[in-house]
Amino acid sequence: MTQEINIGVIGLGGICRTRHVPGFQKIPGVRLLAVANRTQSSAKRAAEDCGIPHVCDDWRAVIDRGDINAVVIGTWPYLHCEASVAALTAGKHVFCQARMARNRDEAERMYSAAADSGKVAALCPVPIGMRYDRVMARLLADNAIGALRYVSVRSLADTWTDARAPITWRKDRRLSGLNMHTFGMYIEVIHRWFGPTRRVSGETYLYTERRPDDSGVLTPVEIPDQIAANTTLNNDVPVQYAISTVSAVAEDRIDVYGDRGALQYDMNDDILYITRDGATTPVDIHPEEAYDVENWRVEQDFVDAIRKGTPYHPDFADGLRYMRVLQGAYDSAASRQAVDVPSNP
Repeated sequence: MTQEINIGVIGLGGICRTRHVPGFQKIPGVRLLAVANRTQSSAKRAAEDCGIPHVCDDWRAVIDRGDINAVVIGTWPYLHCEASVAALTAGKHVFCQARMARNRDEAERMYSAAADSGKVAALCPVPIGMRYDRVMARLLADNAIGALRYVSVRSLADTWTDARAPITWRKDRRLSGLNMHTFGMYIEVIHRWFGPTRRVSGETYLYTERRPDDSGVLTPVEIPDQIAANTTLNNDVPVQYAISTVSAVAEDRIDVYGDRGALQYDMNDDILYITRDGATTPVDIHPEEAYDVENWRVEQDFVDAIRKGTPYHPDFADGLRYMRVLQGAYDSAASRQAVDVPSNP
């Protein structure tokens, strides 16, 4: 008999509506039972739009329901730790929206709660590069570009070039923590493709120190406009990150260099190229490697992890690894010294 999974949603916003709700609703034996948003009116609208029968006054009430055995957390990062720990402690499986937490300490608490609970603790993966995960594994196994020597990540945008642009939750450290633009997202991708980071040094740059809030009051900004980080993976491969939201020219790419060739991943076009012998061509995706990002399996993977014990990634251990690197970059910028990243879990 198929295990029935009853889901409560805490923070049903844009990505939950467009991705997670449709994904869960098409899985047999999965029901979305309750929702709580920041306001009662917002929760009622979400429930009506998504066909969810129960509206809760508070996110804790979702977790307290005896008929809920899995919780989806779709809020901004400020609530990820508290809600995840509460749900896991109550014996619920958890699916948490990325980024994992506001900082390393919160991520550590989330991982500990997951390890103690024995429940599935899943993070929503970043879709960057998902189409090429199996392809990259094959290319590396086949030594397609030779020995791996260097990786460069560039993520440049013009989001905050205008000093008059008002502050949003993404620039509010109370809500977002240390998360800055795509930095944590690309750390996750690099770990997926090449393995964990063991050392990081970073520099942060803030060019506009105060921005107006919704009412026009100038508010201090703590999240930097730009981060430059040098890291070393466990396999001694150096990875450099240039993450900027104040660049007039936008660019998102990963360049991978070996001693016999190179790979270039263009995130905006979602195309992977290979350069060998002076020629650059798109990389072919074998049929068994294909992954349809537009119709991803994230929700099904979470359900399979609950029902079948199928391994799920990224889990809270994966999230803790990238949050440690993120924290390390900030700690290094403050101390002006490189920071070692713990290898466990």
